[in-house]
Amino acid sequence: MTLLIADDELLIRSGLLSLDWKSIGITEVYSVSNGTEARELLLSTDVDIVIFDIRMPGMTGLELAAMIKEHSMDTAVVLLTGFSEFEYARQALQSNVYEYLLKPFSPRDILSTVADVKERLEQKRYQVKVIRKYEDTKGAYDTVSQVKNHFSKVSRIVSDVLMDMAKEFDQPLSLSGFSERYHFSSNYISKKIKQETGYSFVDILMAIRIMNSAQLLAEGERVNQACTVAGFNDQRYFSQVFKRAFGCSPTDFKKQEHSPQEIRLHVILENLDKKQAE
Repeated sequence: MTLLIADDELLIRSGLLSLDWKSIGITEVYSVSNGTEARELLLSTDVDIVIFDIRMPGMTGLELAAMIKEHSMDTAVVLLTGFSEFEYARQALQSNVYEYLLKPFSPRDILSTVADVKERLEQKRYQVKVIRKYEDTKGAYDTVSQVKNHFSKVSRIVSDVLMDMAKEFDQPLSLSGFSERYHFSSNYISKKIKQETGYSFVDILMAIRIMNSAQLLAEGERVNQACTVAGFNDQRYFSQVFKRAFGCSPTDFKKQEHSPQEIRLHVILENLDKKQAE
């Protein structure tokens, strides 16, 4: 597992870095001196556990914990706080912080606390994995679940963009829009998505929309309605992309029987990719 230490006090930061993290299964440790640097790292790198000082320049530990919650990051927060700040911190984010550590603390306190947090995080992830396996068996995946599971190893910023695509596929979406939303250049986001997923922004968006339109058609929806609801403005273009994905027109698809396994994101992405290569 990976760990991020964010504290503006050099003495505390150095002391934390010197601990034997490998003894409790922490294989990589990142360190930053302020909240702004912590935010940038969290948005570009997967981090399992974070240790935040409650007060830091740029962004406080509380603000960073709130950001982690807002972005639904799979990251456990440990908060370092003084006695006078403890009650405020506990009340403000008791549902989002795994543990608090009151200063001063011993190396044993830190290692024991992080080891406990690591165990709880692993247990939580195992439970999520079991639920996903059950949903996969039952064919009960929604768009967000499919995107999250298919692209489970991407960086935080790519994951956030993909999650937004999964939730807002029926709305007008563009790289420039995500650039303004996440304060990265369109070119940067485009390159990150391609590098980490193997597909372009447009490929993934089209696959998500086609998947949802196919589900609507399988449920008996009219072609023009499935086209519009899935986020396509041009029915002719919709039909062209749909045929690339399924080898038949939306009208013919609607007449046929289809298993839930056919209408899966990974299947559609592979089909679109094959047709593009031909």
